[in-house]
Amino acid sequence: MKVEFKRYLALGITLTCVMLIGIVLYFSIGKFGVLRSNIKWIIGIISPFIYGSMAAYILSPLCNFFEAKLCKLFLKRMKSAGLAKKLSEKLAILLAYVFLCLLVYIFLKLVMPQVIESLKSIVTIIPEWINELYDMYEKLAKTNPELGGYLNEYALKLYDRANSFLEKGVFDNAKVILSEFSLRIVNFSNGILNLVVAVIVSIYVLNSRKTFKAQFKKLIYALFKKEIAEAIINELRFADVSFGGFIIGKIIDSFIIGVIASICLNLLNMPYAILLAIIIGFTNVIPFFGPIIGAVPGVILILFIDPLKALYFVIFVFILQQFDGNILGPKILGDKVGIPSFWVLFSIIVFGSLWGVFGMIVGVPLFAVIMDIVTKFVNGMLKKRGLSCDTNDYYSKKRIAPEDIGKQ
Repeated sequence: MKVEFKRYLALGITLTCVMLIGIVLYFSIGKFGVLRSNIKWIIGIISPFIYGSMAAYILSPLCNFFEAKLCKLFLKRMKSAGLAKKLSEKLAILLAYVFLCLLVYIFLKLVMPQVIESLKSIVTIIPEWINELYDMYEKLAKTNPELGGYLNEYALKLYDRANSFLEKGVFDNAKVILSEFSLRIVNFSNGILNLVVAVIVSIYVLNSRKTFKAQFKKLIYALFKKEIAEAIINELRFADVSFGGFIIGKIIDSFIIGVIASICLNLLNMPYAILLAIIIGFTNVIPFFGPIIGAVPGVILILFIDPLKALYFVIFVFILQQFDGNILGPKILGDKVGIPSFWVLFSIIVFGSLWGVFGMIVGVPLFAVIMDIVTKFVNGMLKKRGLSCDTNDYYSKKRIAPEDIGKQ
């Protein structure tokens, strides 16, 4: 009777939980707009902590490197191992931020002036580009009247909309424009404040990263059985290797690609060389589509100045991408994600659609973790049934049974 009672009690609790989850999901879907706005509001409040934690995660390998070197140095000169360890931890964080500030300073001092000059040059040359476009439009209208008429109609619509906005929009909505401008100033001020808070948070997280790690590990062992807890921790270690190795490796890889692009574009006497190199370097962080995204603005900018150089630029970007994809990338990244090219493309498209550029960057390591979990689950189920975990055994069209393994 006791066994039956326990069984029915467990069934009742399970059904109750399912009903509660169903009710929550129903109201969540029905109030999805409110739920989404509330989630955005919560994320907005904790965003400095999110950004600070992300910065700490990216800087932690650098801190670990400095800490190991400093600890060895201090242990040779100090009697107290505890003091040497504490001192090396604090100085490692300081050195990591000094290194980061140094990189930012070099960028602002050496690169930014050239970028500003390039942007000024683009602004001054825009009227010439507009005149060239107008000349092209006139020639096209003469050679192809039907297409010219369509373009003329479209241009008139744009002109009417611009006039309407100038006559009505600006003056009638002056209050709206001023309030929007004020809002932008407030948002900018909040952004600066959030940046300062994020830096402070990152310092605290870096300082307490080992304690947080130990506390989280303790929590996992408290909540789950030992075998499950160990499986979760092993998966988290794999996720750390995938995310940390991939993202940090991609940043280093993109920095090197940006430097190479800067040198080569200057040697090729390309216009806006530094600006284009920065665009190529930044967009290279995005796997697969990054080089294409980076090449498009470069081609458009060069095309108006020298169409032949635009072709050379495309060829250069293609060669640079081949070098990065086949030589530099594998050397730096190694096999950090280890998923086939098809799934790389799939993860970039899916997570890019969900989260934009951020999704494109984190999509590959995130999908690698999901794929690893699914693979371990499938292999575990196959082992329980006495079946092979080797994919090669499943290429055959014959049935797969324990006695058939290895006989195909």
